[in-house]
Amino acid sequence: MLNRRLYPLFLLFAFMLSCAQGEVYYRFQHIDKGKWYRDSTVQFHMDSLELQTGERYDISIELSTNGAYPYRDIWMHVTHNLTDTLLLNDTLHFRIADDYGRWLGNGLGGLNQLSQPLFRSLPLDTASRYVIKLRQVMDADPLPGIEKIGIKVTTHQPE
Repeated sequence: MLNRRLYPLFLLFAFMLSCAQGEVYYRFQHIDKGKWYRDSTVQFHMDSLELQTGERYDISIELSTNGAYPYRDIWMHVTHNLTDTLLLNDTLHFRIADDYGRWLGNGLGGLNQLSQPLFRSLPLDTASRYVIKLRQVMDADPLPGIEKIGIKVTTHQPE
């Protein structure tokens, strides 16, 4: 009888452990009052001590929105030094809803979280300090409905 009670707990623990496997870096920054101003840059600094020599990594941008977000997508300016010692600039288009207006990603209690791949299978140097800067470049200023934004780095798993 005791085994029947412990079995679901064991499954839950195993599921939670499997979700975090390979996770090297996972940080969020909250956006004050859910309004992201165009001149507000969100920065992430990743210490290479968390990396392993010879590994390849997947890097994604994590976005959490609430029901006040009025668009189906978001455009962001990304500055990083992940592929070079110099800071490189790029623009990222992030779809938040499909053509029918249904939110992509996962949601619970009025919040929706979505992951956008930035790099796949990227070798990172264990002797470098990496920085990723994100800034919204939408027409709206401030951009409502953005609760938090984050960066997730996981060990690449070949398919």
